[in-house]
Amino acid sequence: QGGNDGITWVGGSKAGGSGQQPIKVVGDVTRAGYNLLNGRNAADTASISPSSCNNGMVCSTWPSPQDATTFANRVLGEQQQRTCEGCTKTTSTSGVGLTPLIQESYDSKLKALQELISGNKSLTQENLSQASSSSLPVTRGVVEALRSEHDQDILAKRLASELALSDVLGKALLLQRTLFTGSKEPNIA
Repeated sequence: QGGNDGITWVGGSKAGGSGQQPIKVVGDVTRAGYNLLNGRNAADTASISPSSCNNGMVCSTWPSPQDATTFANRVLGEQQQRTCEGCTKTTSTSGVGLTPLIQESYDSKLKALQELISGNKSLTQENLSQASSSSLPVTRGVVEALRSEHDQDILAKRLASELALSDVLGKALLLQRTLFTGSKEPNIA
């Protein structure tokens, strides 16, 4: 199989051949895994509404397969394969890894924490969740304790660092699970 006819790929459609979508190794496997973990057809592209998500880890982190794929491509890059004659067989783009994402998350978490500590933002559940990670929640008590701390700035930075690491590593582990599940899709396996 292959050549201009392509191969049977995610969801049973043809890919890689002449006039067909290229095989996107990271993106297609991520999309398949996302959908399989959410009990859907592997090729589905629709978002999952918060009410349909039922607090699922994957759909709570990424509302759509495209969001999961965007994260995967940013971290890991992408490799596109084609089987058609006269086509460029392989095209690769590199990912940035986790370090830039940890720094971005740190900046975001620190800003959210500082706004809560200073009182510029109220201690609503939404504002607290912006400072939190999925496995390390920032509570009203934590913010109030930091407000009365002498070393408030240092402690806020340290907490933001831990929150950022927890946030990004949690997503990375979820991506690993998503890729593993996607690799079990019959046309990929």
